[in-house]
Amino acid sequence: MRPTKELGFGLQVLTDMYWITLKDYLKKIQGGDQKGMLSQENLYRIENILEKDLIDKGVKCALLIDMSGNIIASLDSGKSGLDIYSLAALAAGNYGAVGAMANIVEEDEFSLLFHRGKKVNVHFAAILNEYLLLDIFNNGLSLGFLRLIVADAVEKIKHILDSNTDE
Repeated sequence: MRPTKELGFGLQVLTDMYWITLKDYLKKIQGGDQKGMLSQENLYRIENILEKDLIDKGVKCALLIDMSGNIIASLDSGKSGLDIYSLAALAAGNYGAVGAMANIVEEDEFSLLFHRGKKVNVHFAAILNEYLLLDIFNNGLSLGFLRLIVADAVEKIKHILDSNTDE
């Protein structure tokens, strides 16, 4: 049985195997003083990178998510019509499962996570062990070219996220 805490107003969040109030949870994930929170300016910078470096070069949809599947930023070419919330949650779970498989076979990680479909492909790129860049693209864009533009975008986003933790 899980330990519970009497709360008020019915606001409860299960985390770390105990219940805490939503206010306490938000304080916990924000570090109490909002350190590490992404500023609006940095969010705009990330969205600009997704647009210029990925969407404008043929990627149908680009999502920056955390390892829990929460969407940080998303851009779409306007043609995908995807359920990005479900996609983000499933992608985070998929990435975690593949990481666990790597550990079982005594690998630190698998350097490439990619799903190829008949019409649509999905590419994953980890950023700072805390975020995933998920790219959805069709067969008109080669995997090699995609990997080049994603590597460049990842470095730019990494720089923004690194500078965000220093603020």
